[in-house]
Amino acid sequence: MALRMKRAENGTFCIAVDRPLPKGAGRQQAYENVVSEMLAGENRRARLVVVYAFRAQAAALMTAIQRAGASSYFVLLASDGWADSIDEFDGVEDVALGTLSLKSYARTIPQFNDFWRSLKFGEQASNPWFRQYWEYYFDCVLTEAPLINQSAFTKSCAKEDSLTLSNHPDVMENSMINDAVYAFAYGLHYLIEERCSSVEPADINSCIRASSLLDYLRKVSFLGFNGPIEFDENGDIRGKYSISILQRDPFKKFHFLTFGVWDVSTRKWDMRHNNTLQWPGDNTSVTLPPTSTCSDGCTTMQRRIEIRKNCCWECIQCQEYEVVAADGNCTPCPMFTWPNDTKCLPIEGMYLRWSSVTAVFLILLSSVGLIASLLVSVFFIRNKDTKLIKACSRELSAIMMIGIMFSYLSVFFFILPPTNVTCVLRLCGFNFSFTAIYAPLLTRTVRIYRIFTARKTTVRRPKYTCPKAQIVISASIIAVMLIIMCIFITIKPPVATKFQPVVTQSHVEIICQNAIGTFMSIVIFNILLIVAAAVFAFRTRMVPDNFNESKFIAAVAYMTIVLWLAFVPSLFLITHEEVRVLFVTGAMLISATCALVCLFVTKIYALYMCRQEQWNVRTTMADVGDG
Repeated sequence: MALRMKRAENGTFCIAVDRPLPKGAGRQQAYENVVSEMLAGENRRARLVVVYAFRAQAAALMTAIQRAGASSYFVLLASDGWADSIDEFDGVEDVALGTLSLKSYARTIPQFNDFWRSLKFGEQASNPWFRQYWEYYFDCVLTEAPLINQSAFTKSCAKEDSLTLSNHPDVMENSMINDAVYAFAYGLHYLIEERCSSVEPADINSCIRASSLLDYLRKVSFLGFNGPIEFDENGDIRGKYSISILQRDPFKKFHFLTFGVWDVSTRKWDMRHNNTLQWPGDNTSVTLPPTSTCSDGCTTMQRRIEIRKNCCWECIQCQEYEVVAADGNCTPCPMFTWPNDTKCLPIEGMYLRWSSVTAVFLILLSSVGLIASLLVSVFFIRNKDTKLIKACSRELSAIMMIGIMFSYLSVFFFILPPTNVTCVLRLCGFNFSFTAIYAPLLTRTVRIYRIFTARKTTVRRPKYTCPKAQIVISASIIAVMLIIMCIFITIKPPVATKFQPVVTQSHVEIICQNAIGTFMSIVIFNILLIVAAAVFAFRTRMVPDNFNESKFIAAVAYMTIVLWLAFVPSLFLITHEEVRVLFVTGAMLISATCALVCLFVTKIYALYMCRQEQWNVRTTMADVGDG
């Protein structure tokens, strides 16, 4: 019993209630108090009751359970004091149904059974134990010197010679008795050999000590009638145990049925009965054993907070981004992974796919823009010799058209799956398209400003306002941007990498990670171009009405500044890649479309919808627009 309590403390199993059973008659109230405690609160979850008792105590406990209305609730585990015995349980069989009996495994010895059935009373009349068993087995009392209380029997064994044991059932326990005798014999044999070999036979008793014999008994190992016999460090036999269960047959009769054998040495279970077993329940058809647990098992996403070691606990739900680690605590999954039952699995990276609504929308807009740019280019080429087209600097317009078309084309780079190559294409396409638009725009604005400023003092055209000079200036500005971009890309190129905006959410994106220095240096370069173009466009707002292109340049510059004031800060605030792509491509599309409409479509309108004298290409300085 002490060993079992120790194992319970170590967490091998749990004990909800541990109470001694009273002895003697008239103590039924004490039994009912024990049952009340068993059914109180959390104790009620313990449905397996281990009963170390004699028959009378077990019967009293079952009576108390019946009175408490819990006849079909508990499963009893019988000790060897009342195992396999149902003689004294009349009226409480419904409580005992499903009772488990655990006994040392024993098999019959045929030779002993033959010997036992051949015994005659007259031959064993002097044996007091045989006389007592004779009275018990034949339910009678001997006429002379009865050994059992005479009031317990109703008939007399008057004709002893007519009674016989020929139909006596097999005796199972005799194999255990034989093994026990042999165990003591082997233990004594080894003790005498080692410690008493030089002692005279007459003095053997003085050589044998109980403590020494116990040590040798624990070392005994031999093949007995029930199989290999040996003992563990606690003195318990490493043998087999037969497990029986109390069942009710179709005739409402109760009997113990051996349904399995447990081998302690091999840790194997030998099922001896495959039929459906009856267990306590609300009806007689319950075929599954009841559960006897203090707490239900936690799910794979819950951790246990122990209230009682390895027995009672509370299940606490882990966060959705956590798993239960080996130590039983909730542990967050590493970055870019997400819980899947008991482990963290990689999260598939998301990016803008061709089939998404956003991608289809961007492809449609950029395609329309490319087609419109091509049509406008064809128009300008076919009408390149008209005064209206020559007045808007054909060479600079060609560079700007390249930038506009590249803006629409670069949208496709942002829809391609992010890789190291596409990341470089995105960076180059974004920055080159803006510079290719605003470098010639700034050059044209400065040219207009210089021409109309110089008009006040001279009639000669200022230097470096010819078409070739304008091309060289624009190309130089674009070249500076390209050199800056190549230097930074060589030092630290953009790479495709995983990004998890919020570590507590199962959302991972594949993004292009640019060095902050690379991005900001080129962005600042383009911002300076736009601001400079806006400044000179503002300063040329008062040019004569017959040279009104500066107003369209100002409109493009102002709109672009407003767009970039919202664009640049937002790039650092947006956390989702799809939104960032939509924002960047949207800025490119708006800027390109604004330049296309204000600087090119207006010329188409004037060429086809206005009379030539309304083209406003005359200036106060000769050949201002000659390009």
